[in-house]
Amino acid sequence: MQLYSSRPIRAFWQVVGDLVAIGTIVAAIWISQQVRDAIASLGAFGTQIEDAGAGFSTTLTDAGQALAQVPLVGEGIAQPFVDASGSADDLAAAGTALRGTVDALATTVSTALWLLPVLFVVLLWLVPRLRFATRAGATKRLALTREGRELLALRALVGQPAARVLATVPDPIAAFRSADAASLDALAALELRASGVAGATS
Repeated sequence: MQLYSSRPIRAFWQVVGDLVAIGTIVAAIWISQQVRDAIASLGAFGTQIEDAGAGFSTTLTDAGQALAQVPLVGEGIAQPFVDASGSADDLAAAGTALRGTVDALATTVSTALWLLPVLFVVLLWLVPRLRFATRAGATKRLALTREGRELLALRALVGQPAARVLATVPDPIAAFRSADAASLDALAALELRASGVAGATS
């Protein structure tokens, strides 16, 4: 597979494009990680709420159990503490939910921050690069045989600008009719250059 054009200027810009694309992907991943860490740090507030609620619930439960041991009035005195411990459990659950929400938000935002640029790069960079490599490889294989070079000459006649074709072979139709090898090779070379492939091998 030929990754870069044999034409220096085009190859230079392909290398520049590759570096920009790779740099964009690396930067997007790095930024997404930084944003994820920043958002995830807010989850510490949820952890603090969860720990405070759990600790408060334990304290109230222990106090209620201790007061329940008081003869005659123990159950009545302990009940408010039991009820309050339930509210503390709700507070701990709210802290857990907050932490989970923050973690989910951090993951979603960070994924979007790297996924969207990567998709953009794939569409604008990877697809054209693969298309070039595929076309260059197929063109190079065609150039290895006489029949393939004739097909390349026909492609040049059909697909290349008329001015360029006429500048290469003044009478291309006559060249095809007479199967002039030199003219057909010249047209094939024109198609090879347009595809970014070096000259054919006889």
